[in-house]
Amino acid sequence: MSSKTGSPRSEASGKDADKKASPKGQDVNGALRRAYESTVDETIPQSLLDLLSKLD
Repeated sequence: MSSKTGSPRSEASGKDADKKASPKGQDVNGALRRAYESTVDETIPQSLLDLLSKLD
């Protein structure tokens, strides 16, 4: 007896998932992606870098 793990819905990811999502879902996906990218692009304040250097 074999069991299949995962489902076609859970296997879809990235741009493929965006194509299958409803227009509202695509809006949410885009908003989350933009928020993530802007967070990643933020500079780290010098005060935080100083604090982190004290831990080393």
